[in-house]
Amino acid sequence: MGLKAAYLLRNLLRNPLRTLLTCAAVGLPIMIFVLSVAAVDGIERFLNNSAKQLRLAVTHKAGVVNNLPFGHRAKIEGLDPERKHILGVCAVLWIGGKIPNDSRQLSSLGADADTFVDMFPEYHLTAEQIEHWRRDKMAIIVGPGTARQFNWQDGDRLTIRPSVPPYEPIEFRAIVPTGDVPDPTTNWFRRDYWEDRIAGTSAVPGWINFFFVRCASMADIDKYRVEIDRIFARTPDETNTLDEKTFMNQFISQQFDLPRNLTILSMVTVFVAIMAAANTMSMNFRDRIGEYATLKSMGFGRRTIFGLVQSEAMVLCGAGGVLGAALPYVLFTFTPLRNFTVPLIQTLIIRESVCVAGVGIAMLIGVIASIWPSILAFRLHVVAALRNLE
Repeated sequence: MGLKAAYLLRNLLRNPLRTLLTCAAVGLPIMIFVLSVAAVDGIERFLNNSAKQLRLAVTHKAGVVNNLPFGHRAKIEGLDPERKHILGVCAVLWIGGKIPNDSRQLSSLGADADTFVDMFPEYHLTAEQIEHWRRDKMAIIVGPGTARQFNWQDGDRLTIRPSVPPYEPIEFRAIVPTGDVPDPTTNWFRRDYWEDRIAGTSAVPGWINFFFVRCASMADIDKYRVEIDRIFARTPDETNTLDEKTFMNQFISQQFDLPRNLTILSMVTVFVAIMAAANTMSMNFRDRIGEYATLKSMGFGRRTIFGLVQSEAMVLCGAGGVLGAALPYVLFTFTPLRNFTVPLIQTLIIRESVCVAGVGIAMLIGVIASIWPSILAFRLHVVAALRNLE
C-alpha cells in the first residue's frame, strides 16, 4: 500500500504545471457550482420571507412594465372598509437611480407614506425613524447593505439621479434601519415627494407600477387574489394579482432567470472540466505505458494498474475540488466579503454540505475522465507495449 501511495504521489509531482492546470480546470466549475447553489439559496430565502408577509402584489394584466392609476388603491380598500381582512394598500413606483458620478445602479422605490410602515414591518424601524419618515418628505429608507456600500449614516443627505423621466437629481435624507432587514439593498422613499418633484415636467403624475396589499391571513390572500382582479375586469386597466412570493419569483425569472442560467453554466463548466481531466489522464497514460508494462511484468495485476490510473485521477480532481470549494467558503465566511450584498440574493451563505458535495462532484469528474485510460491500462499487453517503446 505504501509503495502504491508513493508511486501515486510521484506521478502527481512529475509534471507540476500539468497537475496545477488540471486542478484549476476542475476547481473552477466546482467554485461556480458552490456559488450557484449559494445564489439559489439566497433567492429561496428571499422568496420564503416574502411568503411570510401575507402580501399580495397587484400589477397591470399586460405586465409590470405597464403602469396602473393610483385611483385603484381606493377601490381595493373598498373591498374591506372595516380593515379586518385587508390591513393596508401601498402604491409602489420604481425609479432605480444612480449616485451622480457613480456607475453603480441603485434599487429605489417610491411608496405611500401613510401605509408603508404598517405594510413592511420587517424593516423594524425605531419610533424616531418612523417619526422622521412621516414628518419629512425627503426621507428615504436606505437598505443597510446599500448604506455600507456608500458609507451612508442615519440622517445623511444624499442625491440620487432617477433612471426614469425627468432624470433630474433628487436630494434625500437617509434613514438606515439597524435591524436584520430581509432585503438590504432596496431603498424606499415617499411617493408624494416624487409627485411634487415631477410637477410641471413631462412626467405624468398619478401613475404607479404596482400595489402591495397586506392581508390578515392566508385565507384572505386566497380570497382577495381573485376579488381584486374581479373588480377591475373589463376595464382599461385590468389587473393581475399574485401572492408576493409568486410575484417575486416571476419577476426574478423574467428579469434574470438565475436558477436556470446558473444550472446551465454549471453543466457547461463541469463538461469542460471532464474534457480537461480526460485529456490530462490520456497524456499521462501515453507517458507511462512503459512503466505500466514494467509493473505488469513484475507481477502487478490488471486490477492494480486499473486502480492506479483511477486513483491518480480521483486524487488530482479531488484536490482541484477542495480548492474550488474551499476558496468561496473562506472568502464569504471569514473575510469582509461576508458582508457583500447582491440585489434579491442578498448575502451569499456557503453551506458546508454544498462544499462536500462539490468535492464529491470533482472526484466523480476524475472517475469519468479516467475511464478510457483505465480501460487501456487494464488491457495493456506487456510484450506489445515494450516492443512499441523500442
